[in-house]
Amino acid sequence: MALQKQLFLFASALLLVSNLQNYGVAQEVPCYFIFGDSFAVNGNDKNLNTLKADYLPYGVDFPGGPSGRFSDGRTMVDIIAHNIGFKEDIPSFLTVANNSEEILKGANYASGAAILQAEISGTKVTVVSLTKQEEEHQKTVKLITEKLGDKNKAEEHLKSCLYTVGVGSNDYLIDYYVAGNNGSEPKGKKPSEAFAENLVDGYLFDHLNALYKASARKVAVFGLGPLGCCPSEVAKYPINQKCISVIDTDMTIFNSRIPTIIERLNKEFQDAQFTYIDMFKLTESAFAGFKVVDKPCCEVNDKGMCVPNKKNCENPKDHFFWDGYRPTENANLVLANLAYNASVPAQAKPFNIEQLVSKTAKKNEAPAAKAPAAETPSAETPK
Repeated sequence: MALQKQLFLFASALLLVSNLQNYGVAQEVPCYFIFGDSFAVNGNDKNLNTLKADYLPYGVDFPGGPSGRFSDGRTMVDIIAHNIGFKEDIPSFLTVANNSEEILKGANYASGAAILQAEISGTKVTVVSLTKQEEEHQKTVKLITEKLGDKNKAEEHLKSCLYTVGVGSNDYLIDYYVAGNNGSEPKGKKPSEAFAENLVDGYLFDHLNALYKASARKVAVFGLGPLGCCPSEVAKYPINQKCISVIDTDMTIFNSRIPTIIERLNKEFQDAQFTYIDMFKLTESAFAGFKVVDKPCCEVNDKGMCVPNKKNCENPKDHFFWDGYRPTENANLVLANLAYNASVPAQAKPFNIEQLVSKTAKKNEAPAAKAPAAETPSAETPK
């Protein structure tokens, strides 16, 4: 484990150099569209009755303070945007929905309680389906078409953009699991394999098809991270353990289905490039670089949210988790750089983000071997 940490620090230093070099990098795509949940949201939920991160200590390290991001600072997609050359964060759809000039650069449609399914009944908060985010994107397509004055020009513009999709955790947290005497337990509606198949082969596949029809040609799909290692999930279990294996098994079952639909899409749509980013594997690697991976940096309530206006931990950079579920800015930096530079096929297949936005990316090609910066060693997952 000591050797792993030494290697991780070496790789992290190289990643930092790479990240600093990106300040001078030309913008690699004209626009970036983000579909996601609380790991990516940046203000779309302002007018919704849902989970919000619009109060301190959220945003304590973000310029201007709380912004709706579930972190102390930037999110993973903020950093990915920077890595591909954007000088400013991609704005929320809420702030640019009526600004055709700004929306040419992209939009963030993410919502805190986003789900893959069309709906979940009986929820106490507003959940925003990926279908709803797609509807917002259709409005964007219309605005861009009007701005450019030509449908063909709009399509060419949209084909050059980056699209990332990361949704699914809330389908498990809100719909699949129910609080029991022994922590989160399946509601008994469907076996884990059937539930995952419905989400991935059904909803997610349909969403990706819809994106293609809306001229998306460079699409990265983020899998689910180790939900069973999140402090708020671990706290539900009476036995002291660092990760809940039964939950993480469900996450791996979900993730295992994604490469198959990615392969199907790449074969069916020869002019498009879809790729899978394995957040479970990236998180395993990232854990090794943090002193604290089993506790949140802020004091949390029973929903895993930071308690308003409570003081956070002294050194957020030492913590992987900011609240009960989401990463700190420092963890997001590591995850974003891993997704951008990943050379291990198990972490990014068939492309990493850097290759996906490149004009020279080719289909069915495993990410090429890179410098050690990309070959961050696998961490021992907390047990």
